[in-house]
Amino acid sequence: MKKFLMTALVLLSTVTFASEVKEGTGLGYADDIKVAVTMEGDKIVAIEVKENNDTPGIANPAIEQLTKKVLEAQTSKVDTVAGATYTSEGFLEAVNNATGK
Repeated sequence: MKKFLMTALVLLSTVTFASEVKEGTGLGYADDIKVAVTMEGDKIVAIEVKENNDTPGIANPAIEQLTKKVLEAQTSKVDTVAGATYTSEGFLEAVNNATGK
């Protein structure tokens, strides 16, 4: 019985989650922002922007900041970036639509 429990514990501790990519869309300043969010279990491990037609000089730096914030917080419920409110809201909406977080 002891051996069985040890084996079960070892197996449970080595369980890994397969990556799953979920897609979401949100309305940015100029058009839809589409993202692909890679999840491992409940953890957000990567966010890739698939489509973004907002002004690159404003939107791209904002999306980089937001990606870092979302990965750290593990939720789309983070503050928007000043000066890129519509882009921020669209990006966060897309992440939320993909993850429900």
